[in-house]
Amino acid sequence: MMSSLDAYEAVNKCETYEELAKAIRDIGEDGIIKGRNRPFNSEKMAKACEIFDRYMKLGLPNVLTREFGIRQQAMYIYYFEKKVL
Repeated sequence: MMSSLDAYEAVNKCETYEELAKAIRDIGEDGIIKGRNRPFNSEKMAKACEIFDRYMKLGLPNVLTREFGIRQQAMYIYYFEKKVL
């Protein structure tokens, strides 16, 4: 079981969607990450993370939970890869 601090640190050091997807899988306890409002299936969320740029083009960043900074890190990766920052 990963502590909250360990989860935040694992997410924060991710520089690619693949790294973030692995962190999401590692964070999930029994395949679940508790979001702020509902539980998320960590495997489904990891797969959504791997194609996150498609969701961003559709204006749907909320396929990822905000918990542990996951959505923020995915958006950072998206904008960093596009050299928008």
